[in-house]
Amino acid sequence: TWSGNAHEYRLTPWRNDPVSDGCGEAFYIRDEQNGYFWSPTPLPNTGKGSYITRHGFGYSVFVHKEVGIETELWVYVDLEKHIKFNVLKIKNTSGIPRKLSVTGYAEWVLGDLPTKNTMHIVTERRKDTSAIFAYNRYSNGFANNISFFDADGSMQSSTADRGEF
Repeated sequence: TWSGNAHEYRLTPWRNDPVSDGCGEAFYIRDEQNGYFWSPTPLPNTGKGSYITRHGFGYSVFVHKEVGIETELWVYVDLEKHIKFNVLKIKNTSGIPRKLSVTGYAEWVLGDLPTKNTMHIVTERRKDTSAIFAYNRYSNGFANNISFFDADGSMQSSTADRGEF
């Protein structure tokens, strides 16, 4: 994901590597009863079921079915505001009650290259919101911008510590 300029201000990594496809953003779905987890997209943690991916003008949709759980992830940006949405729909078709958790992950770059910017990224969680805010005051041209990651609904926990994640 980027803002304004795909080279100078990457919010998350873009590697343009045709051999490997690293993930700088991800969602994981976990069955809390048995610990099994997978991604609603083919990467980073491919499930056992097949994936269907559709792309349109300004959006992508990822459809997957895994162990009786159907997911549909819509990814798009607002037409006017600089906001990216990931809308994840989950449907239990297993016929039994399930307890699931969803974990979102973003590897912040907030500049041109992770190697130059990672040490300058500051994150915080404010008491008045569940969002995690990130900024890089050392990034040329974007020192006053703030990025955020938030979830609709009840966020149980959050961290900006890679080791903790």
